Amino acid sequence: MNHKYLFFGILILAFSACKEDSLIEDNPAPPGDNLEWNFVPYYGERAFNFDSAYANSVGVNFMLDTVELFLGDISFYDFNLEETIDTAANYFMLSNYKPQQIEGNLPAGGYYGYFQTIAGSDSAAAVDDLPEILSVDPRWVRRDGFGVNYFKIKGRIFDPALPLTDSVFIPVEYTLGSYLLSDTARSENRSFSIDNLQKVRVFLLADLKPLLDKLPMSLVTEVESDPTNTQDFTIAKAMADSLSIGIF
Repeated sequence: MNHKYLFFGILILAFSACKEDSLIEDNPAPPGDNLEWNFVPYYGERAFNFDSAYANSVGVNFMLDTVELFLGDISFYDFNLEETIDTAANYFMLSNYKPQQIEGNLPAGGYYGYFQTIAGSDSAAAVDDLPEILSVDPRWVRRDGFGVNYFKIKGRIFDPALPLTDSVFIPVEYTLGSYLLSDTARSENRSFSIDNLQKVRVFLLADLKPLLDKLPMSLVTEVESDPTNTQDFTIAKAMADSLSIGIF
């Protein structure tokens, strides 16, 4: 995945916005967990506003309702490339309505290294870890046997055959997944120290513009990442290749 190194100012905007209550019951973080993961979808150079309409470069006017990200294998590697993270769940989900979660523990001390997570899962892990994935959210397990999904966008486009003022919407849904599209997101090396009372904030920034700006959404209203459907999978792969998730 490509990584962004800009746009820190959008974090303030993102967390000052109102947040929808999660529809999924949260599992409390184990005692001692001190890694706080924060998810921020944005569009271009600004945090995405889920109450506003956007127009992409091919003339489609749209609104988004939910953006969800499913991650696995939280890791922190020090300068010796040794994994030093403890007690992290293998999988967890973040979204615009559940943008923050505490998962994993780094013992008190000084650190220099990088965070790494995997978006999705390969086929073997998806089978071996099925009970855990189901306990997090069963929606992410694919029914076609091709692993799990890791990114989902649900929204609406304005009906292109009618004036915008009529506000007639057509639903759209784009799902990126299968073990053929799983990928790794990694931060740059960072230096920090923590004590037993501190939390370490990690931000996951997802730029939606490369996925949606040139997509003819009125013609492509659904993507499932179906490897047996050449047209669908070609679009899904192009979207997955353009997805930029930066870890900071």
